[in-house]
Amino acid sequence: ARQASLMADAVGRHFPEGTRVSSPAGGYVLWVECPEYVDVLKLYGLAIGAGITICPGPIFSARGKYGNCIRLNAAFWSPPVEQAVETLGGFATE
Repeated sequence: ARQASLMADAVGRHFPEGTRVSSPAGGYVLWVECPEYVDVLKLYGLAIGAGITICPGPIFSARGKYGNCIRLNAAFWSPPVEQAVETLGGFATE
């Protein structure tokens, strides 16, 4: 729970205003809903280019929904992970 809380806090600090985070009940992944203008498939490409792995929301829908959502693994927290969240937030703001 502590790891997920730390990551959710970092998303709140680094992602665009209006981003919402759903915390799991007993899990270690976060569902991040970005503002509508964020194209997470573009974000995914930028993230991969920076060595950061995320799960874009559309892979969880047969109808291509969740185009502004990502899933983040919050099982481990460290300064490099926080830097990755900050980098993602910057990409989401572009």
